[in-house]
Amino acid sequence: MTTRLGPVAYSLVILWTLATQGVAQEVSAALRDRVAQLVERLGEEGTETRDSAEEALTKLGDRILPLLPDPAEVEDVDLRDRITRIRSALEESSTENVSEATRITIQGEGIRLSEALRELQRQSGNRISDLRELYGQDATNPALDLQIEDLPFLEAFDRIAEKAGLDPIFYTGDGTIGLLTRGAMEYGPGEATGSAPTIYTGPFRVSLNQVAAQHDLTTGTRSTNAQVMVVWEPRLRPMLMNLDVSNVEIVDDRGQVVQPSVSEEAGTVVLRPENPTAELNLNMTSPDRQAQQLDRLKVRATLTVPSGNEVFRLDLGAPNASQEQGEVTVSVGRVEVDGFVWKVDVRVNYEGQSEAFETYQQGLFNNRIWLQRPDGSRFDQNGGFNQIGASNNSMAFQYLFVDAPGEPSNYQLVYETPGAVTEIPLEFEFTDIPLP
Repeated sequence: MTTRLGPVAYSLVILWTLATQGVAQEVSAALRDRVAQLVERLGEEGTETRDSAEEALTKLGDRILPLLPDPAEVEDVDLRDRITRIRSALEESSTENVSEATRITIQGEGIRLSEALRELQRQSGNRISDLRELYGQDATNPALDLQIEDLPFLEAFDRIAEKAGLDPIFYTGDGTIGLLTRGAMEYGPGEATGSAPTIYTGPFRVSLNQVAAQHDLTTGTRSTNAQVMVVWEPRLRPMLMNLDVSNVEIVDDRGQVVQPSVSEEAGTVVLRPENPTAELNLNMTSPDRQAQQLDRLKVRATLTVPSGNEVFRLDLGAPNASQEQGEVTVSVGRVEVDGFVWKVDVRVNYEGQSEAFETYQQGLFNNRIWLQRPDGSRFDQNGGFNQIGASNNSMAFQYLFVDAPGEPSNYQLVYETPGAVTEIPLEFEFTDIPLP
């Protein structure tokens, strides 16, 4: 089993990060304002008003966790207790629902594409990037007739893209799902959506893109490969994918079992958040020449994802700022301004997590980080990062911020890292697969 995350030039990653402001940033600003209003109501006179605001904040879901105040910084006892309850409820809900697909409902005639994309993001918390202008394409905004009722996010996204004449792009380099004009992208093997058999299962979209046969003339052996593309909702930010060969079932149309062919009993793939997709190449012994198709290809895998995220807020103007939550401590070291680039050193320490730290270690590369002003406005981390140190149960990174306005002392560094990790299942089955 192998995976390919797709090459993306660093300069394009920076361009995409700086250019894809539009819809995603608009939704984030609206959500931030809504949360700020409700938090203010939490502190108003009247129990009924406070209860109503608490209920409304809880209904917004775990995507608002980074926008809530730190309870430790709230003086009013009732307000602090309410924020603590909201955070606990959202974190518990996040852990319980992480393996479920986000459900989408958008119904109406003449809905503009931009409105549909905003609604997709509002209901799911997943970021979408319209890349057409960046690639010199005409960014039309067609009116769509949509009857999407309680569909998984990725299926709803595919339907909207198809109606608008657009192709989904999963190798974006910035953790979003992108859109381009249909047929304008030159795809490599396994990247085009085409008419490949596709399954929506939980928060995943799985496509069987290719089945190929190979004859090694030097050894005389024959083998077959199935190329499977897995896409997940960007909100998941998975760390690892694990596939045990004993959980792969392949049967041909003659009822004969086809053996997976791998060098090890299990495969582990490290996943990164830049592209919400991975490609699995499932090798197998070649079916008998009389077989015309595979009756069944069934795979059961697991993904390790962060849950129970902890959000840290540290003043960049305070020397050696440090904050501890549970068994996680985040510290800010040197802050260097080098022209238009800010270099911020951060160390993350997991006390008491020695047995699980290897898994947590992968998650540290997926952490969210941004700068936030006192008025709530934010500047996302946009210049990549370097690992600059590691020791027992801790790792250090240098994060780069490009063209941030003002001075570092104007900001808090907001750092989101998993307080826990969990495994969620990925199961899919394709049937009646023609053989080459």
